[in-house]
Amino acid sequence: MLSIDRIHVAPVKSLGLAHPDHVHVGPMGIEEDRRFFLINGQGTLLTQRHIGRLVQVKAEYRIEPEWLSLGFPHGTVTEGAVELGASVTARIFGRIVAGRRLEGAWNDRLSEFCEEPVCLVKSDESGQCYDEYPISLLSQASVKALEKQAGALDSRRFRPNFLIGGSAAHQEDTWLGEEIILGQELRLQVVARDPRCVITTHDPDTGEADIDTLGLIANYRPGNGVAYFGVYGTVVHPGVVSVGDTVALSSTPVQR
Repeated sequence: MLSIDRIHVAPVKSLGLAHPDHVHVGPMGIEEDRRFFLINGQGTLLTQRHIGRLVQVKAEYRIEPEWLSLGFPHGTVTEGAVELGASVTARIFGRIVAGRRLEGAWNDRLSEFCEEPVCLVKSDESGQCYDEYPISLLSQASVKALEKQAGALDSRRFRPNFLIGGSAAHQEDTWLGEEIILGQELRLQVVARDPRCVITTHDPDTGEADIDTLGLIANYRPGNGVAYFGVYGTVVHPGVVSVGDTVALSSTPVQR
């Protein structure tokens, strides 16, 4: 039986992951996922592609009452209520995303850590800061299959929203064009394979490049030079999802 093994969210795009037991998935994705993003001194999106060690900063976010915490690797924590300042825009995967700068110590702490000017921004609406599609899925079996090429791997380096257990390796690829049900309510349309980027070559704890996952995936899963690993989905019907919930094709009776 397919089920959700783990949930990954990044309250701040490219920072360390949080692993909630349950999430609410709205029309544009998980409400707490990538609600914030970073820009550099030129107003350009800043991610792990530019500074790998950003993953060492752990973010926690609560919507109501709104509260954000950033934990830095040497134990310093900056936390508090979210206070918004000036409006800004940034380009994220070809889209112009509007948001507002955060007021307070966040920017100073992040700038010190990155050794360059950095500003933390809250997007005006949830679901604006995804890469190509709102939801990503990957099976634990696919990670295990890649381990035969790469050695031990942590699924966090692939940052899937939902890590699926109980499947065959790359079974998620067979869901393309299908509708799947997660838990009691959430319905997703699986719309594309996930073309992986250089972030997957970074250690998920340190952000340092350590394994050529892109080359390994491309070698054992030929895809015209693209390292496809996992799939993307869009939301057909929102709902609450918890770790341990079942996953099934909409045409398949769900076992209870």
